[in-house]
Amino acid sequence: MPTARLILTCLMLALSLMPARAQDSIDIVLQLAPRPMPTAVMIESGTRLELYFSSLKQGGIGLLRLAGDGIEDSRLDFLGREWRFFQVEDDAWYALLIVDMNASPGLRQLTVTVDQGNQEISFSRAIRVESARFILQEFDLPDDRAYLVDPAIEAAEFARLDEITSESGPKPLWGAGGFGLPLESETTSPFGAFRVLNDGVKTRHTGWDQRAPTGTPIHAMASGIVAFADWLEIRGNALVIDHGLGIYTVYAHLSQTFAAAGDRVDAGQIIGVSGNSGRSSGPHLHWEVIFAGQWVDGLEFVSLWLPS
Repeated sequence: MPTARLILTCLMLALSLMPARAQDSIDIVLQLAPRPMPTAVMIESGTRLELYFSSLKQGGIGLLRLAGDGIEDSRLDFLGREWRFFQVEDDAWYALLIVDMNASPGLRQLTVTVDQGNQEISFSRAIRVESARFILQEFDLPDDRAYLVDPAIEAAEFARLDEITSESGPKPLWGAGGFGLPLESETTSPFGAFRVLNDGVKTRHTGWDQRAPTGTPIHAMASGIVAFADWLEIRGNALVIDHGLGIYTVYAHLSQTFAAAGDRVDAGQIIGVSGNSGRSSGPHLHWEVIFAGQWVDGLEFVSLWLPS
């Protein structure tokens, strides 16, 4: 593990063990300033491709950096999907590589294609997808919310989230500080867990839960624009922030929201307070990260160095 990642992991662990407290804003930005050293480098025709991961777990995310003269466009193909690289002013091109949480473990082929105007070059590398060892959880909902286990309601909500997160700005909105946790408390239910609700209905946990008594201030994980602030059947009173380039954070089961769709928010800004709304068996915060229409492990994401 690179030194910067080790330090960041320790910071995250320390943060997760601190008690929640109310305040106007919170310094939750964890990103270290220097770009870490790449774990692998490939060079072709003077163009350099850097990988900042050695393998990826199910639901994981990794960073790639591309540098060279005359690059006009670039894309990557992985697990049957294509993503474009984005350029940061006065710097190189970057892309985020994600693994669907349902992807099968094993070696998978990554292909990067670079358009240099007068020629096209490509890189190819096998990436190991590792099992995330998702756990199984069983929950019983109160009688007045038992109807929310209906798979049709969940499918409709997933479709609504797809609609909300279908469009995003072409530039990063998150700022130099990157992303941080939305509050200071321990995590409970993990990302990707298989769940059995009321002894029958099976589903997946698409985010992380953190302990949060009703009324605990919730903070924006990074700067961005509010894409949604309203009611969803399962997530209850919810808020969605667009951070640009297809990256969204979602905050669920709130008792109140303090921002409206279209508002610009800053990293650490209080955007609402926790509650027990929607498909919830007790007060807590459920938060999740969506990139390009897919859920990714939020704790891995906040530990990732990102250009801005």
